[in-house]
Amino acid sequence: MQSPKYLLKVDTMEIMRHPDETTNMKRQTVASYFRYSLMDLLSKMVVGQPHFVRCIKPNDDREALKFSQERVLVQLRYTGILETINIRRQGYSHRILFDEYYYIAFKAHETPLPSKESCIAILQKAKLDKWALGKTKVFLKYYHVEQLNLFLREVIGRVVIMQAYTKGWLGARRYKKLKEKRRNSAIAIQTAWRGYDARRKFKDIKNRRTDAAIHIQAGN
Repeated sequence: MQSPKYLLKVDTMEIMRHPDETTNMKRQTVASYFRYSLMDLLSKMVVGQPHFVRCIKPNDDREALKFSQERVLVQLRYTGILETINIRRQGYSHRILFDEYYYIAFKAHETPLPSKESCIAILQKAKLDKWALGKTKVFLKYYHVEQLNLFLREVIGRVVIMQAYTKGWLGARRYKKLKEKRRNSAIAIQTAWRGYDARRKFKDIKNRRTDAAIHIQAGN
């Protein structure tokens, strides 16, 4: 007779069995399962573009919607996130090539070349500070990209409004042309019908007059 504890271990091993294992891997240990899981994870990371994520416990009581400021601050200090933030603030976290830069300082009909002078014009137009230029890249602080994104959103908003007005104007012009075309078509149809009706009536009157003349002549 097997003990409940032994049955619990067997069930646990059945649950921990790797989905890609073969028949020869049924008697695997926790270490072997961890190894296969790690290999599976690494294969997925190589295929994709992973981002590093650090998990922070909000509290030690495992309660939802509860935030312990002291506990979180200790975790941030020991994981080095605060030091990373300070380094990120002091250095240039964004390094963009000249040909990938935002063109927000030029008019729509202008096509500036991806050069250092164009980037300087953009930075001066955006009123950014503490930036640097290299031979092929622009070095920006962490908050510079946010400011440029705000400018870009503003420009995109203006473009959307212009597109809306242009589409409305084109739609109104197309509707006016279509309405005029239908009106001319209706006039042409009415003209043809009235001509046909007038000719038909004239033919009937002519036939009746001919019949009347023949009847009078026959009576005399």
